[in-house]
Amino acid sequence: ALILTAPDGTREEVAAAQELVERRGGVGSLPEPAMAGLARQFASLAGERDPATLPRLPLGLLLVPGLARRVLSLRLPIFSAMALAQSVHRPRGGARGRLDARAGARAMRTVQEAHARERSTGSFSGDPWLTGLITVGVARSGLAPAVSGASADWLLDHELPGGGWSLMPLDLTWSSFAVAALLEAGYADDPRLSRVRDMFRRRQQDVPFPALDCPEGFWGFSTDRSWPMALETAEVSALLHRMPGDASGPHVRRGVGWLTAMQDRSGSWSLAVRNSRPGGFGPCPQMTAKCVVALLDCGARPVAPTVRKGLRSLGRMQRPDGALESMWYRGLTAGTSAALVAFSRAGQGHEGPARRARDFLLRARRPDGSFGAGGDDPGAVPGLVEAHGTVEDTAWALHALLEAGEAPDGPPALAAARWLLDRQKCDGTWPDSPVNEYVRHCYRYSDPVLATSLAVKALARLHTGGRTGTSPERGTA
Repeated sequence: ALILTAPDGTREEVAAAQELVERRGGVGSLPEPAMAGLARQFASLAGERDPATLPRLPLGLLLVPGLARRVLSLRLPIFSAMALAQSVHRPRGGARGRLDARAGARAMRTVQEAHARERSTGSFSGDPWLTGLITVGVARSGLAPAVSGASADWLLDHELPGGGWSLMPLDLTWSSFAVAALLEAGYADDPRLSRVRDMFRRRQQDVPFPALDCPEGFWGFSTDRSWPMALETAEVSALLHRMPGDASGPHVRRGVGWLTAMQDRSGSWSLAVRNSRPGGFGPCPQMTAKCVVALLDCGARPVAPTVRKGLRSLGRMQRPDGALESMWYRGLTAGTSAALVAFSRAGQGHEGPARRARDFLLRARRPDGSFGAGGDDPGAVPGLVEAHGTVEDTAWALHALLEAGEAPDGPPALAAARWLLDRQKCDGTWPDSPVNEYVRHCYRYSDPVLATSLAVKALARLHTGGRTGTSPERGTA
């Protein structure tokens, strides 16, 4: 961006950034192949690399829609936009050219469908980064000026006063974490939560996402047109079921129906596309555990086929040391904790997979009672050693251990709780750490709402003696 917009005045900054990239192993060292490919594309746009040296995007993939969805998942609109640019700037003749033309037509339909689905505002899932990526491809192709123009206007409208852009809005994510904490603390009947409940209802998606073969009924992370997220759908469905007036309402039924329809054949859940290939958007142990718990919370029996398949998939994804990964949170604590909760809620807390998960968490405890990543972290800065635990990891682990029957007055629970209480700030919040994956292993963010909500939820569970916190005396946690 600096090379294109201010080449004369930013040479030192660009050189320093390039030196940093090379010092950390170069673009090829990025742990996410898709990000390495994007970085090479940007280098080409900046004139730093000959476009002819870039690997060609396999446009023929778009002619097999089911495979394209499973391989690309939420990257499908981005891939389609870049495919449009490639078809114009690197055309081929003969039979390959005709193949590219057919693929280009399908790419155009995908981009236009995603654009129209969001009421043609120019936004793609309300995410400036995602919108920017798609706009680059579409604008370079020159094939859909209405789309690229609307997206450019949307980006300009959402520029911050300081000249940057915010991370994607996380209204639903923030709200689901906060409400989960408040319900655990006994605030289910607080009238102030009625506004959040109404917002959850309004933002359930009432239209499908055909390009992803995704039915209606899901929630995204912000608006009623943001892209599908199994994790948010599971969380919000379960929360609505616990909130007054929604236990058997249509929003819960539609959310549960969506989760049931989107379960992978293996029993796991992927982020947005059923049966996605393993990787960043594919089957996720933590997400699978959350979906299982949501189904149980919404009335499914432990012997229900969806629940049993989900639990079996968790057993298969569990590592020999008892840990489970999470695609969207760094390290092993989040996934292992979520799985332990799922096994416990299903009445399997004393069986092998649950015992191994519990033992892993107890072994991962730090001497001060806190928890951190829990193991190797492919996304960590090379040479950087995690010096201390985090509020998020400690809260996840404490809540899960209590759910699994750990004594509230036992050493592990008390040490974790004491560590959390010692770190609460004067304003009542907790410090946040970059544990949330935006681009897996490549870019992380921290969030004080999420950290504070997790801490409150864990401490509220401790206050209720480790029991399911649906109805303690309000305001006592």
